[in-house]
Amino acid sequence: MNEPSVIRYKTLLMQRLLDLVRHGYRHHTAGTVPAERAEALCAKFSTRYDVFVNQNQRAYRKSLGKANARLILADLERNGGTLHWFLMVTDGQHDAHTLEKLHDALEAGERVHVTGYELLKLPHSKAAGGGVRLTWRMTTETERAWRFQIRSTVRAKRADELVPVLVRSLYQTPGFHTTRYQVGKLVAFLTGEWVRSGRKAEALPLPGALPYVRRMADEDFTLEDWLAAAASRKPEVTDERD
Repeated sequence: MNEPSVIRYKTLLMQRLLDLVRHGYRHHTAGTVPAERAEALCAKFSTRYDVFVNQNQRAYRKSLGKANARLILADLERNGGTLHWFLMVTDGQHDAHTLEKLHDALEAGERVHVTGYELLKLPHSKAAGGGVRLTWRMTTETERAWRFQIRSTVRAKRADELVPVLVRSLYQTPGFHTTRYQVGKLVAFLTGEWVRSGRKAEALPLPGALPYVRRMADEDFTLEDWLAAAASRKPEVTDERD
């Protein structure tokens, strides 16, 4: 089995999941695994689904009409105790289609989710040549939570101190096509609330449009590296009799 890698940044995870769905890995399931079971999970999926085979092996399987599967591991909690995993599978003959309850990433009720965001397909404009694009957007719940936070922050007694912190947090949103549009709407909502509170719009500290997300390179960070780092963060257990 090739050494599994661990993704440590949400934006990189979102890019790689988008890449996989774009390349046909539209069937998926996901979950979490504690650190002490992560190696066993990888070994099971490797044996059962060949998730860590190389590019040539995947091409050979595809030539035989068989599906391919990939396992993505991500450290989203950053607490050293839990990994998120995503099993992604293409069309074709594969045990994962019978042994797992897979969802279709291109269907509205079955999309891939990453902590407050969902991957979806949207039509391109005619000016862009038509067709469809894959992009990420905030879920309805996430967008609603932002609006509640904006309204309550602007109305707080320490609004002048808290709003710049909120703006910095909002502008940490990964800049995909649709999330940029959503952030723009939230900024407009923030501006309206700010003005309604009796302040001048030009006094609102806004950095401009959310920049597009840049292509991120893969990390050279393995599961072994992650487990070692997780072990080093665990507090030592001392004997109460000492």
